[in-house]
Order: sequence, then C-alpha cells, then structure tokens
Amino acid sequence: MNQFDTSDNNLVEIQKVNRATYDNLANEYEQRTKTLKDVTNYALSLFIKHLSMGKEILETGCAVGLAIKIMEKKGLNVTGIDISPKMVKYAKKRNPKSNIILGDFLTYKFNKTYDGIFSFAFVHLFPKKVALKVLQKMYLLLNPGGILYIGTSRSNESYEGWEEKKDYENKEKRFRKHWTEKELENALTKTGFKKLDLYIIEDPFKKVWMDFVVQKP
Repeated sequence: MNQFDTSDNNLVEIQKVNRATYDNLANEYEQRTKTLKDVTNYALSLFIKHLSMGKEILETGCAVGLAIKIMEKKGLNVTGIDISPKMVKYAKKRNPKSNIILGDFLTYKFNKTYDGIFSFAFVHLFPKKVALKVLQKMYLLLNPGGILYIGTSRSNESYEGWEEKKDYENKEKRFRKHWTEKELENALTKTGFKKLDLYIIEDPFKKVWMDFVVQKP
C-alpha cells in the first residue's frame, strides 16, 4: 500500500502526544465501556447492515476493543489498530482471538485490503492536511464496494489546535480538529467516496456526533 510522508516535525509531536494521552486515559476508557455499550451497538448496527457475515473489517483507533467484540459477535472478522500500548492491552484482553495491532495507522504497512472500515472519533486527531491523507489511505485499504463508517463530533465552525479532554478526569491534552458537516462531507467526496447515510447521534455524555456511512465505488 502507498505510505505517506510523516517527516513533518509537527505531526511527529502530535502522534507522540496522542500516544501518551491515550495511554493515560486507557483506564477511564475501560471504565466507560458499560455506559457506552448501547450507543456503540447502535452505531455499529448502522455500519453492519451494509455488510454480511465473514467480511473483513478494519477498525482504526480501536481503543479498548469494545466495538471489536461487538463486531466479532456479529460474525465479522475484525482487525484493530491503535497507537496506545495500554489501549491495545485492554483490547487484546477483551478480544484474545482478534488481530489487534499496536501501531500508527498512517505509517503501518497493511498486507491486505478490507470490506469495511469502522473509524469512530479518529479523523479529528489530525490536522486537516493530514486527515485528508488518512481518508486517502482508508480509500486505498478498502475493496471496491467497501464501506467506511466515520464519525466525529459535530461542529458549527472549522478549527483545529491543542485542547484538553475536559470530559475526562485526567484532563490530557491532544490535538483536535473540529469538522463541520459540509466540510467533512466534501473531504469524503473529494477522496472518491459515495455518501450513503449521515446520522446525528447524541451519546450518554451529551456529546453530539455526526456519523457518515460512505462507500468506495
């Protein structure tokens, strides 16, 4: 697969901070799994309805592996990747038979393509110029007809920069890109995806998400 240039010092710093931040938040993520189970099930139902049993799925930013467990129970073959060693440790414990990769999605050399990609709360961790490369790599990793489920919090304006995760006890900083609905839709379309659905979902913590379901022609 094509790899992207990650020599930019800013991106190296962003990934370094993200790795440390999500390591420090892993315990809190694990504690939230029961609260987030229902909304995760719902989001996955909107993704899985476009797939059939036995399909190969990639989850980017798989965190503690809650979505992987649900998808595996639905008969999908799931590979997960996350940059945080502590998140991956939880994910492997929850899904001992699943293929879970500790690595950076942008630089990792995948040896296969997929029928679907589940990417929730991931694209907003990069500056827009890098996020566009993330979308391009997802497009390349999908088989023709493949489905991408991509979600991020809804914003009325476009901006990016360093922020604290104020909704967690460990108020860790990380890079955050805020996407408007039209902005993300345009980015997906320019990448080559065909829009199938858009869902606006409020989670148990009162955060509002916009989740696109798109397809590689």
